[in-house]
Amino acid sequence: MPANENQNTEIESELYALAQTIINLDERYQDGDIKQEFFQKSIKKVLNDLLKIHFKLRDQNLILSDILERTNLTNKYYQALDVINKVSALNFSDIGSPYSPNSDRISASILELPGITSKITSSFITILDTLKLEIIKDFDILDKFFDELLSNVRKFPGLEKLELKVNKIQKYLSENKHKIIENKNFRTLMEEDLYTLFREFQNTLNIQS
Repeated sequence: MPANENQNTEIESELYALAQTIINLDERYQDGDIKQEFFQKSIKKVLNDLLKIHFKLRDQNLILSDILERTNLTNKYYQALDVINKVSALNFSDIGSPYSPNSDRISASILELPGITSKITSSFITILDTLKLEIIKDFDILDKFFDELLSNVRKFPGLEKLELKVNKIQKYLSENKHKIIENKNFRTLMEEDLYTLFREFQNTLNIQS
């Protein structure tokens, strides 16, 4: 069997296993067999695995809908997405009620998450490069980069704590505009703080290379 066919079969098997795992977890939770905290942590782990599959699909130029149709997985896959979409806006950092009415953040479906992840990564790198290359002439430009980063972070479920940290740095920089433009050591410190948040983002997703 050609290598690409082996890869396709592997992805198909992973998709089936993950979808079935999500459905099984939801059924066990509804029946009271597993506790809320275990349920949410388990869904988070499966979500990370699902994200990795979406990256594989993108890297291999494969279309998810084609695979789902070919393997008759469409209904099961979207049943699994329904489970994810009703879990407290996927705010796994806050182990509260698993079915919260405040689900604005889940407006971005699982199918969009790899793209949003790429945008968050790109925004972090843009800000870091701007600080490192000493090209800041107007703080408003850097402020705009932060706004773009925060906009994408808000679209990604479960990153509320990261959003607060990024927002705190943006506010601090806004209060010290002259330093960010004139003081290299200050820029270096801010670069280190942002890089720490960037690594935190990668570690949260567990998708770093």
